[in-house]
Amino acid sequence: MYTHVLYVSTRQRGNKVLEYIRNVPFDYATMVPDYLMAYDKCALFLSLKYHRLKGPDYIQTRIQELRNNFKVRVLLVLVDISDNEAILSYLNHLAVLQDFSLLLAFSEEEAARYLETLKVFEGRDATIIQRKEKDTYPEQVADALAAVRSVNKTDAEQLLSQFGSFRGIVSARMDELTLCPGIGDKKVRRLYDAFHKPFSSLASKKRKEQEAVRKAGKDNAL
Repeated sequence: MYTHVLYVSTRQRGNKVLEYIRNVPFDYATMVPDYLMAYDKCALFLSLKYHRLKGPDYIQTRIQELRNNFKVRVLLVLVDISDNEAILSYLNHLAVLQDFSLLLAFSEEEAARYLETLKVFEGRDATIIQRKEKDTYPEQVADALAAVRSVNKTDAEQLLSQFGSFRGIVSARMDELTLCPGIGDKKVRRLYDAFHKPFSSLASKKRKEQEAVRKAGKDNAL
């Protein structure tokens, strides 16, 4: 068995999905699963048209034939009928009970992309898609400031250089933020609003009412 090859069951000959597998080599083999990504990772393929024709006994039998020989078990379903809600609900329930991952493809080409991806990434853990933690203080500040629209890493470096710390940036007045090189009026307004405006509309309304009362008090005093 070659580790770089996606093995395909001989019963899958003629499946149009195979016409779209172009990015990984595949070869036919006589085996229980429809697709074999690794010795302990496999997939069964099912089109909803075929399921409607054969009934639930077909896929149940296929699942039972796998027994407990595989650590990762994928049920790749081609959604090729429009009236599919009840069938998909059944297959989802079956996948949960039988410890399968259910993947839905809405075309043969999409099903092929799933199979290629499963093969390419077999043996890799979740770290490749996990967010990288920021280790240094400047990186952490830049990551926090990037949550404000249009503020980039260079802007964060300028702000940190100008104000010395994240606390200094948050505490800065609007006119002080304007003096920071490369930070335009729009970014200044967005930064200031992000640090000082209430998150909820209710709190914002209350704040505006309080400001109106204070303004009215000043006008009356004059």
